[in-house]
Amino acid sequence: MVSVEFTNVHKRYEDGFEAVKGLNLTVEDGEFLVLLGPSGCGKSTTLRMLAGLEEITDGTVTIGGVTVNHLPAGARGLGMVFQSYALYPHMSVRDNLTFGLRMAKGEDRLSDQAIAERVKEAASMLELEEHLDKKPKELSGGQRQRVALGRALIRRPKVLLMDEPLSNLDAELRHQMRNEIRRLHDELGTTTIYVTHDQIEAMTLADRVAILDQGVLQQHAPPLEAYQQPANDFVKSFLCRHLDDLVETANTLLRPSTKEEGA
Repeated sequence: MVSVEFTNVHKRYEDGFEAVKGLNLTVEDGEFLVLLGPSGCGKSTTLRMLAGLEEITDGTVTIGGVTVNHLPAGARGLGMVFQSYALYPHMSVRDNLTFGLRMAKGEDRLSDQAIAERVKEAASMLELEEHLDKKPKELSGGQRQRVALGRALIRRPKVLLMDEPLSNLDAELRHQMRNEIRRLHDELGTTTIYVTHDQIEAMTLADRVAILDQGVLQQHAPPLEAYQQPANDFVKSFLCRHLDDLVETANTLLRPSTKEEGA
């Protein structure tokens, strides 16, 4: 089992600003958790502390029951997909996918045959078979994001972390990639933590949402529960009112005009 646990975690910077305040949060094995909240609420900082990209001021973070506070990022067994694709422009899709595997040393280094098998598996899963010899500039935005996702998955991480991975895509591609990400999660069962400020993304992807504001966890619940039973005024305003407004807008757009009604 690979669960993740934050126990009384704080993040304070040298200027005194506290980005995360006393976070207690458990992500179950195989769960898809979405960290949701407005800009500056502490969600990306939380993800970066888990990844080893930010130091933890106080508290403990565990992965699979092992405290990782002082482990370097590379020793935590995580895969990460960023907002920017962060692909190497001079490398082919194949080489981008395998870079991390090829850089491994000693016992962690897979054989060339094993690496080739993983490439085949990832390319099939992400519909990249015909693009393996192309450079990133020859791909669409959606294809580049698939490569970034494949590069994380090919290492078979204990936990997959995604930080606003779809924000650079247009609306149609975001919808398509949301479906793809959820399909892959259901197929692979990898424990996944996903950061977004987009309420629709959270509602469609998450098993549970963790809603933050000003560094404080406001509610941790299945999406529908958070919508129907908001824990406080912030959740009601940020999540529920936004979704209600979207529904009202959709109903207005779909409502027949007066002329049509009288025809």
